[in-house]
Amino acid sequence: MATITQQYDHPNYRISRDEMHSAVAAAGVIPTLTFRSRVAATVTGIGVVLGSISGTASLILTLLHNGSVAAVLTLSNSANEVAREFTLTVNRTLTSITDRFEVSGPTGATTGKVTVCYQYRIVPGATYSINAALT
Repeated sequence: MATITQQYDHPNYRISRDEMHSAVAAAGVIPTLTFRSRVAATVTGIGVVLGSISGTASLILTLLHNGSVAAVLTLSNSANEVAREFTLTVNRTLTSITDRFEVSGPTGATTGKVTVCYQYRIVPGATYSINAALT
């Protein structure tokens, strides 16, 4: 783990990390697909894979950053689009322990599985105070 005494070109600051979450498709925010970081982190990419989804011809997934819509992803079930990435155009840094990325389940889906892969890098010298987050 990177510490505040290391240089910004230290390998720990450049390593891209991945974290994957899977859940059964459901309407609304799926808590199992939520991403939080124990230290400040910049999310560089969020990929989605749909597995065995049945339902309407197009499926819409919504990415939320701290409860606000950050991106919307529409996949065409009829075109067998099963893997895509959200396009991130706004702030992608988690700066406190309460910050999070969430995925709202596909509309129109009746069954299936959603897997989300978060790619992120730790912010140099980043630490969180759990006490500050709780007060």
